[in-house]
Amino acid sequence: MKSFSPYEYIGREEKGVVQDIDITGMKKVYDICEEVRIELRTHHGSIFSSSIISPRSREQVKLIIADFIKERPELHIPNVSLEKLIEVVQDEVVNLGPIQKALDDPRITNIDINGPRDIFVELDGEEVYLPDIESEAVFRDEEHLFNTIQKMLIPVGRSLSANDPVVDTLFDGFRVCATLKASRAGISTYSHTVSIRKFPEETITPDDLIRFGSINKEIKDFLQDAVLCSNIEIAGSTNSGKTSFLMTLPMYLAKNTRLITIEDSPEMMLRKRKAFKEYRNIIAFQCKHHEEKEKAYDIAKLTKVSLRKRPNYIIVGEVRDSAAASQTLEAMNTGHYAYFTVHASSAKEGAVRIVQLAGNNETVAAQVASTINLIIFQQKRRKSRIVTEIIELLDFEGAKRPIYKTLFKFVQTGVTDDGHVIGEHKRVNPISESLAEQMRNALIPEEHISQWMKVSNEKKGSAS
Repeated sequence: MKSFSPYEYIGREEKGVVQDIDITGMKKVYDICEEVRIELRTHHGSIFSSSIISPRSREQVKLIIADFIKERPELHIPNVSLEKLIEVVQDEVVNLGPIQKALDDPRITNIDINGPRDIFVELDGEEVYLPDIESEAVFRDEEHLFNTIQKMLIPVGRSLSANDPVVDTLFDGFRVCATLKASRAGISTYSHTVSIRKFPEETITPDDLIRFGSINKEIKDFLQDAVLCSNIEIAGSTNSGKTSFLMTLPMYLAKNTRLITIEDSPEMMLRKRKAFKEYRNIIAFQCKHHEEKEKAYDIAKLTKVSLRKRPNYIIVGEVRDSAAASQTLEAMNTGHYAYFTVHASSAKEGAVRIVQLAGNNETVAAQVASTINLIIFQQKRRKSRIVTEIIELLDFEGAKRPIYKTLFKFVQTGVTDDGHVIGEHKRVNPISESLAEQMRNALIPEEHISQWMKVSNEKKGSAS
């Protein structure tokens, strides 16, 4: 369908009748679009927001729009066919112009708009300049980009403005972070910007991770035993796959295990995912932001609340500040197992980062060493997202030097023609007696524990 603005003059001849939208009609169309958006946001919010990236949802929204207009004669415009009116409103309400194809393409996971003509996407794991593969994927000017951003934010009732120059919001299936240009009293120096991150519809499983080369079968077998009785940190940079990996850990647990997830905004959404349809003992908490601090609920407060809900395992989307780090450590100290993610540049730095966040002193370091068992480091290399190291944290010297064993490491041997990394995961050290004892207490079979306490036919590493 040809894309055009309902605010432009539209003229067409059908069956000998010239159908024009005059000035009054243009205002009428604008008002109809506003009524339709209110209806969609109020009564069809989930499908309205998902229609931004889902062609199937978009077709459903179009049907809802058509029925809404047909059933309200007061919305009809004289001398304009109902079919034409519906087409114009549908186009204005649901289509996002130059980036719609990228939003619909399941191979594209990230879209970064740095300006009207500077649009980059992550296509099959590789950064691509969108106009190179889709010549029409540019905005006419800053105003066109600004209007598209505003339209994108309508389903959640948000908009960019001088009072709200940054909008970071989560939809059903994707996240949008938009910033306003400085010339409009915003923060972006040269242009309005948007970063869109699409979440995969299907949950990645441990077997998927093996298929993708993120881990091997031996790591999966190890995690099957270790996840039951360990506190686990997943470290890595932005877009390295930390959250996707985090979501695989509960799959190693029994289906009736009581899980509590804690996030700044709902990204994991385990209860909605097919892979967890038989996991019914799940509570999900999300942060509540409020101008008055005592009325706000951040990661730290939610972690404290979760302790009163009898959790077997607490899953924290991301630990990013001192309060969240301290409360997560407190939860682990009181006998609850926790899995969480942290931004860090290596597994070693993942240990240091938690100490820095929670207080950066020797007392905190000792607490970290006594509670966190495993740190899994995830990296994005070319088109691949790979677990490149798994360490067992043993102790700290002072507050800055973690003592640990590298249990698994990834050795890269090459890159395929299409940009995927080739290599091998190797087990290089046995687990400690302390972790072995935790496995025994969790009733892990002794033959499994014995397997992890030795490294056969491989060169043993050493504690760092």
